[in-house]
Amino acid sequence: MVVVVVGIGLIGGSMALALRDKGLASKLIGVDSNAEHTKQAVELGLVDEVASLDDAVAQADLIVLATPVNALLSLTEQVLNGVTSQVVLDVGSTKTGVLDAIRNHPKRSRFVATHPMWGTEYSGPEAAVKGAFVGKAVVICNKDESDADAAEIVERIYQSLGMHLVYMNAGDHDVHVAYVSHIS
Repeated sequence: MVVVVVGIGLIGGSMALALRDKGLASKLIGVDSNAEHTKQAVELGLVDEVASLDDAVAQADLIVLATPVNALLSLTEQVLNGVTSQVVLDVGSTKTGVLDAIRNHPKRSRFVATHPMWGTEYSGPEAAVKGAFVGKAVVICNKDESDADAAEIVERIYQSLGMHLVYMNAGDHDVHVAYVSHIS
């Protein structure tokens, strides 16, 4: 499977390492607006190559959106505009905004909203951690709004990474994450 990771920092880089380690990606393509990050991602072996967003999406089977949440709203729509049958997932910490933004998009059903419940205070490709997701939870939001095959692919990937699956609607997810982040 050709996997594109958009945003090759802590989470995106760790996801790339995990996908490679589990043999789930035949090719990893990185996309990042920070030229230093793309250079580091290739040097560190997180991705095989870098490409523009449009070129990467055209080659992809799976697109992982791992950018900061404030970039996800416009990015998700842009990626969905280039999708035919590819699966798109995000790993952002909030869900309501992005799901509201793409609610009426004709390719909405190819998108699966996810939130791996892991992170550190570090950032950038050099912060990527091998085995980061093992034993952790991933929240999948509004699964019923995604095509069954897209959701199944994403579920299999996360299970292969050693994660356990939790299902919530986006609003409940955002409330629970807000509580947890304010007490930690």
